[in-house]
Amino acid sequence: MRRLKLLSMSFACLLAALASVSLLLQEIRVLFQPQRAEAGFYDHIVSGGMQYAPSSYSRKLVLGDCSFALLTIARAGGAEQQSALARSCEQISHEIAGAMPTNSQAWYVNALSHARLGNVDRFLSSYRRSRETGPNEQWIAENRARLAEDMFAQLDAESLAYHEADLTMLANSRRGTRSLAERYASDEGFRERIIDVVSRLPPERQRAFLNNVRRVVR
Repeated sequence: MRRLKLLSMSFACLLAALASVSLLLQEIRVLFQPQRAEAGFYDHIVSGGMQYAPSSYSRKLVLGDCSFALLTIARAGGAEQQSALARSCEQISHEIAGAMPTNSQAWYVNALSHARLGNVDRFLSSYRRSRETGPNEQWIAENRARLAEDMFAQLDAESLAYHEADLTMLANSRRGTRSLAERYASDEGFRERIIDVVSRLPPERQRAFLNNVRRVVR
């Protein structure tokens, strides 16, 4: 009886060890996927070969690569390759958001994917979910604000309110003020919107924004 129990315990330990090795191999495979500067980076995503492992770090890496690829999508090739890339990133971000519904980054990448595919309703839905699940994550808010500006004509009333909230949060931080000033200098259509937001902030934040604009335009 003791031998049987010992064998059962040994077998269980072996299974656990094998499972650990399997998880480790999954994590390693993610790290050895083509990097952004490598020639095969875009082709790897276009082909649907991008993989992610169970860890949150692995998923963040893959979502970051998709975000980069979608923002530089012209490098992927023609219209067919670009659509395939967007579909691949849409599927990955959809899977991750399904497994982690509070992952604001996954919802942002999903929104960006749908924007590239021209799916306005799905873009709006995922954009709102990103804001709802990550209202205070500044680095995601910066990306989300840039996407909202690119898709400004398609924003509905609720999304416009979310976008204004992101702009307000960014304008209240040093890093966010710099990124808004850069957009102000390069995008004439953005200027009236951000001035309206900044005009409602405390005087010191208004001065910080103005100083950053001056630095950018010099």
